Amino acid sequence: MKHFITLMSLSLAMTACQGEIDVPEMEPPVDPPGVTLTPPVLDPSGQADFPTARRVRRLTAEQFHRSLTVATGHSWDKFDRFAGSMGRPDLAEVTEESRDLSVTFDKLAGDAARDTCALAVAADRGVISGEATGERVILNHVDETVTSGPAVLENLKYLVLRFHGVAVTSDDDPRLAPWTAVLAHRSVDEETGMEIEPDADAMALRWRAVCVGLATHPDFVTY
Repeated sequence: MKHFITLMSLSLAMTACQGEIDVPEMEPPVDPPGVTLTPPVLDPSGQADFPTARRVRRLTAEQFHRSLTVATGHSWDKFDRFAGSMGRPDLAEVTEESRDLSVTFDKLAGDAARDTCALAVAADRGVISGEATGERVILNHVDETVTSGPAVLENLKYLVLRFHGVAVTSDDDPRLAPWTAVLAHRSVDEETGMEIEPDADAMALRWRAVCVGLATHPDFVTY
């Protein structure tokens, strides 16, 4: 009898477990008044390409050379020789303009900037004979004998506007910092420990370096 009661209890328990359990229905969530909550759509496999208009594009070979000529006042005499390596199509074997930011373009752009900046500073100093007189291109607000002061900052602002099209008004603008560091550097005499004031030739070399830096900066070679 005892075993019969136990079996009956187990049978009833199993029957209860196999039955359906009533679960109260939950109403769907309601957005707060005046607010529509839209769940984000996540697509980890979607395209990562930006629209063409938002991409940074490099200047073509011709655009770079023309811009450099305007900025420095001098054209690069080796441009026609190396224009193909900078991306200009020959229209015989190559028909599409290349705008890749390649090592070759970077190297040749640097060569062009060094040559034209050297000519520009030399012309401003009157070193090149036969140069037409007129507005000084690089040393516009200062000459090579000035090593510091407001005139140096004024000339830097002028060059940033000339090369990058950016009007800098504050002396503390961070866009001037890389160039002021080049011009303000002072070497130290090993014997006396005193700073050596750069002479005119040293300052001319520094202005050439600033010119090259501005002409090879991404803000100049891309748009």
